[in-house]
Amino acid sequence: MSRSVAARFVCSLLLTGLLLTTGCKDAFRSIEEPAKPAGEAKQEQAAAPAAEENRPNLVKRKTQQVVDMQKAMDENPKLIEVENKINAGDPLTASLQGYIAISSRANVLNFQHQVDLMKAMHDRNPTYQEIVDLIKQTNMEFNALPDYQTYAYNEKEGRFTILEDPEAKDAFEAKAKS
Repeated sequence: MSRSVAARFVCSLLLTGLLLTTGCKDAFRSIEEPAKPAGEAKQEQAAAPAAEENRPNLVKRKTQQVVDMQKAMDENPKLIEVENKINAGDPLTASLQGYIAISSRANVLNFQHQVDLMKAMHDRNPTYQEIVDLIKQTNMEFNALPDYQTYAYNEKEGRFTILEDPEAKDAFEAKAKS
């Protein structure tokens, strides 16, 4: 008897969770709130994606962009090599920074392993062009970084890393605060 009660309880919890996560915005609309005409609803839907384009969505974005570290450093000597770490003061920012730090570190380590394998096969560091070709051939995608960071390959050392533009980071953080 207790198993069936527990099973019902679990099912009711799952059903409640499903209802809460799918959202019932229209179902619980106030009776006093009139339904919007179709034209207004379409305008609001069109405006919503434009607003979301301004916010970076780092969770779902993927990239295949890897720059040549030497060229990037020559073009912008202010770039610095970084290792993403968590340094947030609040739990929401910490969770996003944690996701970025873990996923970018995993991407760097995974790709560094590919570079090490190529180095062992050819007895030399792979060229930047070989790295780009490998990424395209294998359709390899990296988790996106914030706009002020990029993945880079150092051909001389055979190292895969992350470069950051401090000025762009300051501008990004200033925009986020406003």
